[in-house]
Amino acid sequence: MRRTPPVVVQLQPQRALQVVVAGIASLAAAGLAACLLGHEAAAWPVVVAVPFVAVVAWRAAEVLPRRLRWDGQAWWLAESPAGAAVAAEAQVQLTVLIDLDAWLLLRATPGPRWLPLARHQQVGHWGALRATLFSAPKAALSR
Repeated sequence: MRRTPPVVVQLQPQRALQVVVAGIASLAAAGLAACLLGHEAAAWPVVVAVPFVAVVAWRAAEVLPRRLRWDGQAWWLAESPAGAAVAAEAQVQLTVLIDLDAWLLLRATPGPRWLPLARHQQVGHWGALRATLFSAPKAALSR
């Protein structure tokens, strides 16, 4: 059996993802506010919460800088706190949750940590990353 070659990718912020998540949360909050206002006119202060929900969703959807590495046998995830020169790595198992060809959503366990990856941010490594994700031994990748 051939071993898959090592792959290293850097996770970077994705503003489009943040916009989508904040937009969905805002629409849900606005719908709830409209429903409450339809039943009780005195519930108008709940409308003030809609922008707050958008801000919280924006921050929750932020992709932190991380490094994902395949060494030929296991996946390693390094958190990159601001100002840290060397980040500690932890061995993880990856599950591919969404595969849109140009965009992937991975879940790393233990955690879970959600890892969104976009092809335009990983131009030089995208093919190797996808090949490794789908041909890695089942012990390193759960589907």
